[in-house]
Amino acid sequence: MPTAGSREEAMDVLQAWIDQYARRAHPTIPLASGGEAGGAQVRLKYSPSEDTIAILHFVAVSRDGRPAIEARSFEGPTAETSVAAGLWASGRLGRRP
Repeated sequence: MPTAGSREEAMDVLQAWIDQYARRAHPTIPLASGGEAGGAQVRLKYSPSEDTIAILHFVAVSRDGRPAIEARSFEGPTAETSVAAGLWASGRLGRRP
């Protein structure tokens, strides 16, 4: 598992990229971003339709003793998709089997 410092640094870099993208691109589809205290994960979200959500979820992990970022996309009904993304991230972070 990466140290808290390396997780925070990795997620801070990703969040800075997201913030810069939003400022420069002025996208027509706004991206909401969110993470957690300690910097282990960041989510990008948008709603392609009223009852649907799309999430690109990033998680800081350790591979062969080195920090890495894993990503997975989710899309579907809002509640189910949010739960699926959260369960995936929890599993990657060792919080669930």
